[in-house]
Formats: sequence, structure tokens, C-alpha cells
Amino acid sequence: MKRLNGKILTSILVAMTSLIAACSDSAPYTKETFVMGTKAWVTIAGMGYREAEKAASEAFREMYRIESVMSNWRSTSEISRLNAESNGEPFTVSRELYSLIDSSLYYSKASFGAFDITVRPLVILWGFQGGPATLPSDDEIARALALVGYGKVTLDAPHSTVTLPAGMQIDLAGVAKGYAVDRCVGVLKGLGVTNALVNIGGNIFAFGKGPGERGWRIGIRDPRGGMETVGSLLLRNEAVATSGNYENFVEIDGKRYGHILDPRTGKPVSQVLSATVVAPTGLESDALSTGLFVLGPERAMQAIASLEHVRALFALPRRDTEITYTEVGDFKGRLMREKGKTHPDPQ
Repeated sequence: MKRLNGKILTSILVAMTSLIAACSDSAPYTKETFVMGTKAWVTIAGMGYREAEKAASEAFREMYRIESVMSNWRSTSEISRLNAESNGEPFTVSRELYSLIDSSLYYSKASFGAFDITVRPLVILWGFQGGPATLPSDDEIARALALVGYGKVTLDAPHSTVTLPAGMQIDLAGVAKGYAVDRCVGVLKGLGVTNALVNIGGNIFAFGKGPGERGWRIGIRDPRGGMETVGSLLLRNEAVATSGNYENFVEIDGKRYGHILDPRTGKPVSQVLSATVVAPTGLESDALSTGLFVLGPERAMQAIASLEHVRALFALPRRDTEITYTEVGDFKGRLMREKGKTHPDPQ
């Protein structure tokens, strides 16, 4: 585990396609949209304009389809119907939703319960689902926690049913974007795309290579400096996602509370500023960026030990506005930091 210093508040990911294009004879094709409550885009390199445009449009169509199945904001979505109608009884779901819930429970176990798709009652309690933002009492948190716990979800594979105890609800916000990224990658590859980057709200998968690069270079951005970056990752055939509390929070009595909640305590996590996770799939990086954020770097080392090809970069608060960067796992030289912005920890 390595530690680095940097005078920044946090880090998020941004695709450095403009930098790549400036170093090549032909710019990649990029198409943008808004889906799942966030911006998304597909960048394709080494393909003609018409073919790239068609492929990107098909990828977007897949994003919209997944949103219609997994959005808690849509009362007609499959996940909303499961939450409303199970009530302690088996509820038949599509094989797709069943598989995603099954995978999510696996990552709950892998993260020692730090990632949990049954955290929705707490999300609502803290005001992150559009309700009033008021500081919950210990009793209110305890009542919500009684409805949280991935081990209480019952799956029946032969019948494709999910059973939720009365009052329990599932929230797929921590996996749906990563899953959608993986699905879009499959669509693009099926249409003959060999070099592309898919980004849904900072959940990124890069395959093949960008022009002039061995892979795709993804910037780690300093939010206080607009689009300035403090370092970068070189990705090829893998995914990356960042979880942080710097953009999504509620303010109660003048104090900010981040949206990432510890499903074991029922309270927001404040010890970590951000967790960036590189993994083989978008689903895995999405789920683990949340789970490892909650765990922190020390426990993350234990979780990553049982997972292949997963590594993480943590931003931790240190001395006022300074932070310490902590690496967990071997980045194999693909993580680069800009001089003067991050440097070895003197300790």
C-alpha cells in the first residue's frame, strides 16, 4: 500500500479524448447523451463516421433500455415493481434483473457488507431520494437499519424469483451504471468496434486503444481546478469508477452529509474523500468503488486480496485542504501523477 500527498480536495475521472485527438491525425468519434440521471458518452476510434455514429446510437439505445428496467425514479420500472409488490412474497423477475441482483449480493459479501443494494430505506431517510433533508434520530436510523441487510434477500434461481421482507427495498444505483457500461461494450463489439471508450457518469470501460496510445488515458481530475488533472490512468480492456461525496450531498443545519452511506451503521461515510477502482468489468468497478469507499484502505486490502485484477486509489483528508493518496493493489505503472500536484508522502 503506497501513500501520496496532494493539495486537492478529491479526484474524479474524465476521459482525455481531446489530448489523444491532438496527438493523432484523425480525431475519434464521440456521441453524448443524458441517461440514468447523468451525462454519458461513447468515443470510438479507428472507424468511419457513419459506422461509428450507428454503433454509438445502438449503445445509447441499450442504455435507455436498462434505465427503464432498473430506475428507482420510474414507478413502472421492473425494480420499482419488485420493491412495491414483493412484500415478503416471491416476485418473478426477468433473468437479467435476477442475475444483476445475484451479482450485487456477491459483491456485498466480497466487501464485508460495505456495499449493499438494500440500503434504500436509509437513502430515503437521509433525503437522497428527493424527500426533505433532516437529521435523522438514532431511533429513526435503527428502524431503517432493520430493513437493511443483503442477507435478508431470498433468491430462487429455478423460478427466477426474488423475495424481499416487508418494507425492504432494493436500490441499484451502485451497480446499474457499471452494468450498463458492460452491456454497451458488448453492443459495440458486436457491431465490429475494436477501439472505444464508454462513459456513464464516470463509470468507464475502455477497450482497444486510442490513437497514439497503448490504451486509453483517463485523467484524474481536480474538481477545484475545473478540468485540470492531477494524474492519469492508462486503461485497456478494463473498467474504472470513482465514488466520492463531493458532488452528491445534503446540507442539514449548515453541515454537509455525503450520499454514500454505511449500511452497517446507517450513517454517511466521512473518513474518505474518494475511492477510484479499476477492475475487469464495469459492474465490478461500480460496486466496489462504493464498497471500498465505505471500508477505507486498510479493510480494502483484505477485500481486494480475494479479487483478481482489482486495484484502488483512495483520497483521504489530511491537514486542512491537503489529502493523502493511498494505493491498494498493483497498478503496474499505469497510474501516473503530475509533478507538483502529487508527490511521495514524506512519512
